[in-house]
Amino acid sequence: MYFQTLNPTPATERIEIALVLDTWTWIEYWKGDDRVRTYIERKETRITSMITIAELERFYGVERERMDRMVSMIRSRSLLVPVDLVIARTAGSVRRQMKEGGIADAIIYATALRHRAKVVTGDPHFRGMPEVVFVGQS
Repeated sequence: MYFQTLNPTPATERIEIALVLDTWTWIEYWKGDDRVRTYIERKETRITSMITIAELERFYGVERERMDRMVSMIRSRSLLVPVDLVIARTAGSVRRQMKEGGIADAIIYATALRHRAKVVTGDPHFRGMPEVVFVGQS
């Protein structure tokens, strides 16, 4: 089907890229890492996979109040996205192809693919992958 653009976007307008914030990125943000601050505080659409909540619960869940504050901040600064069927199947395929990392990393990456976004991370498992903004140590 042919669609005509009535109001084409001028080439000078900025194209918004959605960002999926990896668990590593959130943890570094709370540590005060300036490399990630701009990604969490800027205006682009920010997405966090529900799998990040599970990972954070594993690490920090014994500190109930701290964990509650973390979840509250994530919800205020990003859109929490559940793992749907497309993400789950894509994650399985991605995980088969990854040399390192676990299924949580594959789910986060699949979330970015599903939402045409880029993963912001410094986790070495993601280094060199397409659609990744790598902010970790070189």
